[in-house]
Amino acid sequence: MSEKSQQRTVRAHSEERRRFLKTAGLAGSSAAAAAAMPGIVAAVPEAGETVTEPVDTGYRESAHVRDYYRTASE
Repeated sequence: MSEKSQQRTVRAHSEERRRFLKTAGLAGSSAAAAAAMPGIVAAVPEAGETVTEPVDTGYRESAHVRDYYRTASE
C-alpha cells in the first residue's frame, strides 16, 4: 500500500470516528433532555382502577351512514 493511499484510509477512518462521536453526543444529550422535561409523565392507572379495552363491535349502520348511502345513490 502506498503512503498516499494509507493517508487517505487514515483520514477516512478519522472522519468516520468524528461523525460517530458527534451522533453519539447528540443522541445522548437528546435522551437527557427528554428525561429532564417536567410535566411529561406516563399515565398509570390508580390502584383500584381497572382498565378495560373498548370492545370493537364492527360495522354499525347509523343515521349518518344511511344518509350517506342515500345521497351517494342519487
